[in-house]
Amino acid sequence: MTYDLAIVGAGPAGLMAAHTAAKLGVKVVVIEKRKDVSRITRACCQQLVMDENYEKESIELQQGKIIFPHNGFAVDYRGTTVTVTDSYFISPRGHKVHFSYEGKRPIAIKFDKAFLLQDLWQKCEKSGVEFRNSTLAYHAKDSSNGVEVHMSSQGKKSILTAKKLIVADGVNSRIAEVLGMNQKRTLITIAFCIIYTVEGVKGFERSALKWHMGLTYQSKAPVIIGPSLEDKNQADIVIMGSKQDPPEHIYQNFITKSPLASMFGQSKVVSKLGCTVKAMTPMKVPHQGNVLVIGDAAAYIEVETQGGLMCGYHAGNAVYKELQRKDGFKEYTTWWRDSFEFNGEEYLRVAQGYALVPTYTDEELDYLFSLIEDRILEGAYGQYKAPRLLWDAILQHREKIQKERPALYEKIKNNSEITLKGTF
Repeated sequence: MTYDLAIVGAGPAGLMAAHTAAKLGVKVVVIEKRKDVSRITRACCQQLVMDENYEKESIELQQGKIIFPHNGFAVDYRGTTVTVTDSYFISPRGHKVHFSYEGKRPIAIKFDKAFLLQDLWQKCEKSGVEFRNSTLAYHAKDSSNGVEVHMSSQGKKSILTAKKLIVADGVNSRIAEVLGMNQKRTLITIAFCIIYTVEGVKGFERSALKWHMGLTYQSKAPVIIGPSLEDKNQADIVIMGSKQDPPEHIYQNFITKSPLASMFGQSKVVSKLGCTVKAMTPMKVPHQGNVLVIGDAAAYIEVETQGGLMCGYHAGNAVYKELQRKDGFKEYTTWWRDSFEFNGEEYLRVAQGYALVPTYTDEELDYLFSLIEDRILEGAYGQYKAPRLLWDAILQHREKIQKERPALYEKIKNNSEITLKGTF
């Protein structure tokens, strides 16, 4: 049997693409290695970013729907939520840079990703989408006649054919690699992440995300403490590390040796989820031949769940247009390049914006954060907006820094080409 469209991956992007295309009359099959998408088995984004114009969209969550007003669609969601109204960058000695909207409008909303995916899966089934779950897509071939997808399920191998293929198998995409679509991308690093859900943490704020920055916290990356979706008395601790500096070691040192160790004296790990992430430069042209790569599979690290839903919506429409012999993939590419900041020339500011360590010492972070801790910056969760707001605020004190800390001033100035273009 030949399908109009095969989709590899049943995450937010893949399922949204399937649902969108099927409603337009496209014959769709989805190939997913998991048996049940309602079981989250790896660390992943489970919060909606509520920054204004984030990914060229200002989403709303109301009346049981996630609404995308600029992109012109909505997704049903009636699951559990936790609203986050404040975010803090915290220096080694506890100086806080505070981000919050007036009126405590949400910065982020934690949600149940498993519930969202299960609901999308059911809607796809009602729209006539065929599923091949518990099936690994390990190879693909593209030709002028269409695409072959090679699969393995319970030890049996098979091949299906489709006119078009959407690759939505995530940040470590196997299919994008075998099709040669990563050849022009640069591998920046491989990161390991573990999210620990912990009960008995003293003094954490359920409505806040706290990013602890500095080597005194036993990590080069921020250690993030925020609310758990599962229980109001549990916190999520996000630890990012590497092969040389594993998250497990960072976590143990953080809860025993950092300034926050007293918060964890009676704590207990309830669960943990991990993942390995390849940080690669983004795919500027995410299509070739009959293949379109979407979501995290084409991104610099990730597009977040809302970005995945947007990619899926536009990809489903793009395939429909392609089948009508229109330039759907080119239209998608124009939207993709315009919507995600990592496709611009300055996106690596995130590396210096969030990863202030080890560029700046703990003492330098204390000094810089102390300059602006008496004010509240505009609400921001996004990985590009928050660093810009941080540095914009700090550099309002450039004359003071130059006078009091000339060596630090020169360090900031020397880093400005990456971090502060248009600011310094």
